[in-house]
Formats: sequence, C-alpha cells, structure tokens
Amino acid sequence: MRPARHLSIVALAGAIFLAVSCERGGETPASVGQVPGATVPERPITAIGVPASDELPGLASAPTGIAFWTHPNVAFNSLLVVADETGLASYNMEDGNEVSRVPGGTLSGVALSYFGLATQAAGMAAAYDDEANAFRFYGIDNATRLFVPLDGELEIDAALRGFCLGRGDGVTEPTLFTLTKGGLGIVNLTLDDSASGIDVSDTTSVPIPDTITACAVDRDGVVILGGNDGSIYRLSGEQSFAAPFAQAGRAIADMEILASDSAAGQIAVIGAASHAIELFDREDGHALGAVTISATDEIDAVAAASTMGASAANLGGLYRDGALALGIAGEAPSIRIIPANGIANALNLTALAPANPRGERVEIDEPNTLIIKPILPQ
Repeated sequence: MRPARHLSIVALAGAIFLAVSCERGGETPASVGQVPGATVPERPITAIGVPASDELPGLASAPTGIAFWTHPNVAFNSLLVVADETGLASYNMEDGNEVSRVPGGTLSGVALSYFGLATQAAGMAAAYDDEANAFRFYGIDNATRLFVPLDGELEIDAALRGFCLGRGDGVTEPTLFTLTKGGLGIVNLTLDDSASGIDVSDTTSVPIPDTITACAVDRDGVVILGGNDGSIYRLSGEQSFAAPFAQAGRAIADMEILASDSAAGQIAVIGAASHAIELFDREDGHALGAVTISATDEIDAVAAASTMGASAANLGGLYRDGALALGIAGEAPSIRIIPANGIANALNLTALAPANPRGERVEIDEPNTLIIKPILPQ
C-alpha cells in the first residue's frame, strides 16, 4: 500500500453545533454495516467504477471499523487503523506492513482524532468492545507509531448503534458521540496530567430521531447524521430535523466526509452489504453521483462492504489527496482502497486540496504532547 478547549455542544434554546468523526458500533450486538429496522425502499443506483489501487488481504476476521492516522511529518508513514473481533491493528500506508497490534476484545468499530495541534498533536483511537459494552482508548505515538493503551474506559448501558469521535477546527481536545435509539450521547475527552489516561467524566445527551444509525465529521465542526430511512441530517440549528439535508437511496450503514480546509467536500455513504458509495455535496446536500471499487488485473472488485473509512489528508503517493477504504467480510476478509482524487475524476469533481486533521500550525511554548508511554510490539 502506498487553542480552544472544547466546542460548544448544545444550546437548548438555539442551534446545535458539534464536531465529530464517525465509525460504527454494534447493536446488542450487531456487526458494523447491519442497520436495525431499515425502512427505506431501495432504489437502483447507477455507479461509476473506480479501479482498486491497493488491497490489504489476509485479515484474521472481517473489519468492523477503519480509520486513518496522519503522520506529523512524513505523509507516506501514515497509518491505516483496523478494528475487528480479534483486536486493533495498524498498517503502514506506503507498503501495507503491520506496524502495531493490540489483541483482545471483540471490537465493533474504531474512530480516531487528536489532542493538540499540528506536529504537536497526539493521535488517539477509540474502539468499542462488544463483550465489555465499553469504549477503550489507545494513543498512537508520533515517533514509534505504536499503539499505547490509555487508562480509562466508558461503559454504555444501551444498545449502541454507532459512535463518532472528533473536534472542530482549532479545538485541541476531541469529543466522543454515541448513537443509541433516539439519543446522541456527548462525552468530552481530556488527557490526564501524565498523558497516560483519558478523563471521560464530562457527559450529556440530546434527543435525535429513532431512525439515526450513523454519523460523520465535517471540517466546520457540524455533525452529519444518517438514518435507516436513507435520510441525512446536518445538525446546524434547532430546525435540523425539520427536513433531510440529503436523501440516500438505501438505509445508511456507514458514512464519512471527504473535505478540505475550504468549503468544498463530499459526504460519502454506504448501505448494509452494499458496494455502491453514494456521494453528496457537503455544502448543500445535492447528490453528486455514486462510485464502486472496480477490479484490476490483481485486485477483485468490491461486491459488498461491511464498513468504510475515509480521509482527506495527505497520506502519501497515490493518496496525496486522501483515500477511501471499504472493509470486505466473507471467507477472505480484506480492505480495498481507492484514492480520493480517483473519486473526483470519476464524478468530474474538482479535486480537493489535502486537509490536515491535526489542525493548523501554531507557535506554542508548552512541552510536546507526544504520547510516550512504551508498549512492546505483539
């Protein structure tokens, strides 16, 4: 393969502004990609094939979550982070070699964000353990790129449909959002003084429609929600659920956003066991078309996907403008990847300038926020 503290979460008498990134969890329990109570009548989707650029084959089990970690200095040393029923693993974007692994736990999704800004930022992955009904947190060391298990966990006492992790531009600490039937849980996360644990004490929740099953991050700090009726909502005010922002052709099982630091970008969604990726404009919600990952001489096409991950960051080589990956279940679990600029070319869209999920460079006098607690490779 090739400084604010937290954003404003809820204004009860006004707008709701949230910042997140999304991966899916299970529902008492359900694998990623299974949407409970789907009600949308599926419509035919005409999709344009984009050739697979890379494959991560030979996985131990079906991927349940995919995320990307951006290296602070060397783009092609960025990581593909994968959750499955055996644990958490990461792979080098340049060659697909395994970098780090934390075995154990039946994980049904992973989401990734950062503490701090720019090269000082420390990556952190949140994974949901189905057996424990709890989130577990892992740092990613900027120098070694190894996972660092962090103290602290968050138990969930309701059926989890999905979860989101992220922050708005300029915010130095991420927020975790959990999706249950009719409720959006909100957990502000902080690193403890030793940078070896996560404080999850600051929590609240807001009501959402029962149909909501997925979410995704936008660069402007607004959360996008997707439903099992295909509806897509943008939480930008108190009338956010008066009408859908966009409408997909099938129940939404997973969603991501490809967005640059400018206003341009796309919302990408897949349905349960679907191979078509529908895309919508992130500014006004109009449909942009759909793509599939098609075959090459060496890599098979995607016939059905269990989960999706995407990044608009510079990940090096073919992925200098970002990447989109689909997780494949079945007898030969794998992940197949296409470059973000391949999607743009297929749909005749303007290619996006790479985004920086680590945030803008700033001059600071504080110590480096690298997570340095050691962990031996497994």
